[in-house]
Amino acid sequence: MMSEETVLTIAAYDGKYTGSLDLLAHLFDLDGSVVPYDRPPFSVLEEALKVLELCADKYSTPRPNGEYLSVLIGRKCGSETEPLARLDIRVKNGLARASIVAGDTASAETAAVVVDTDDVATIVRKVLQQHLSRNES
Repeated sequence: MMSEETVLTIAAYDGKYTGSLDLLAHLFDLDGSVVPYDRPPFSVLEEALKVLELCADKYSTPRPNGEYLSVLIGRKCGSETEPLARLDIRVKNGLARASIVAGDTASAETAAVVVDTDDVATIVRKVLQQHLSRNES
C-alpha cells in the first residue's frame, strides 16, 4: 500500500481571526513542499517560509485591504488538512507585527517589520523571516 504524499498549505484571509473564517475575505491558497537535502527536516514555519520564497518570483497576491491578516498553515494529505499554525498579523503605519500560534505551544509575538506597499505573501514572508532569524540567535 502506497502512502499519500503530503503538502504544506498556506491560506491567507483579510481580517482578524476570531474562531471562524466565515466573515473573513479569502485572499489566496498556496500549496507546496520543500524537503532539505543535507540537514534535518524543516520546521513547519521554516517550510512555509521556503514555499513563500519559491512563489515570490512567479506569483503575485493581493495587497491587504484592512489592518489585519489571518494566515493558516496546515499539512494536506488527500482531501484532509491538519491545522499546524496560525499567524495573526496586524499591519499599521507601514509595519507588520504578528502573533504566531503553532500546535500546543504558547503564542509568540514577533518584532515589527517594514512592509510599505507589499502584497500579502511578501508580508507573511517578511514576518516569518524576521521571526525565524530572531529565534536562531
